[in-house]
Amino acid sequence: MKNIVLVKLGGSVITDKSKAYFANVDIIKRLAKELRISKKSIILAHGSGSFGHTSAVKYGGKKGYKSKEGIAKVARDAMEINRIVMDILVKEKIPAISFRPMSMILAKSGQMEENFFQAVELAANQGLIPVVYGDVIWDKKWKSTIYSGETILNRIGIYLKNKGFKIDKIIQVGETNGVYDDKGNTIPRITKNSWQNLRKYVYKPRVKDVTGGMQHKIEDALKMTEIGVNTLLINGKVKNELLNALLNKKVKGTVIK
Repeated sequence: MKNIVLVKLGGSVITDKSKAYFANVDIIKRLAKELRISKKSIILAHGSGSFGHTSAVKYGGKKGYKSKEGIAKVARDAMEINRIVMDILVKEKIPAISFRPMSMILAKSGQMEENFFQAVELAANQGLIPVVYGDVIWDKKWKSTIYSGETILNRIGIYLKNKGFKIDKIIQVGETNGVYDDKGNTIPRITKNSWQNLRKYVYKPRVKDVTGGMQHKIEDALKMTEIGVNTLLINGKVKNELLNALLNKKVKGTVIK
């Protein structure tokens, strides 16, 4: 049984969502070093941030697209931030292999119907680091839809768990110390039972997020608890916070279990 950790680098930390097409290169480099130092077996995902979200707001893609040229730009912009991330990972001597979600998933009404995750499984079994990202995918009813990095990562996690992999945990790397309450303090734990009372504290994103923002992240993570996989939300802007989370050391964050 192969032990793996699922890691999502949020678009809010690897880009500046207030600036169109602006990558936080220095932060990506530091996070890549922390991944390498941990020596963990990882499936990595990342968001599109101010790349894919900027074009998706303009051209559509969540429930179909406004024009063929527009959806081509959304897809291209998602690829561009992936290229930046991949260049940094490879320079850090991380054996990272990019898998494009558009080529692996078919959806209907926003829900995954078909996938080709076997390729990811084969790469993971070879000791490589599969990398996926938030992307526009084809939808049999809507023409297209947009899948967030964490949704794709979680679906791959379910697939791998059914194939005999042990998912140690999921680490969501964002720009906050987890989820905050109304006083700005970190909520240490969220469960399915406590979420209804806590959801009113979840902040609205400063800029439009076509994948649903923090609320979507939490609710998708709660689905993963149903198969025994916990999610930890941490602050990627704090040095070594990702490394400490990977090494099971103390971090400031929220666990969803």
